Amino acid sequence: MIKKCYACGGKAVAHTAVKEGVTLKGERCEKCGEEFYPSGELLRFEALTGRSRKYRKFGRLGSSTIIRFPEEVLKPFGVKEGDLGLFEVRKEGILIRPVKS
Repeated sequence: MIKKCYACGGKAVAHTAVKEGVTLKGERCEKCGEEFYPSGELLRFEALTGRSRKYRKFGRLGSSTIIRFPEEVLKPFGVKEGDLGLFEVRKEGILIRPVKS
């Protein structure tokens, strides 16, 4: 949390705003009204509003969790229908390695 506004030096206080139906938590300057949001909040906003084509929602298909991949992500790897994905759990997340069928 920031304490001083980067724009005017005024006091920044906790602030919640709803933008395009998404609730964002950040700070707002009491003096000039400038709003500040952590990068995680902005990434979440982009994902929920569809602004970033690299984010996808997880869904359910029967008892499985599914996710769709953007074509531009898979194309450089030549992934085709029927290929396999090898999952590796890493400290920073899940790595999916394409394997040709």
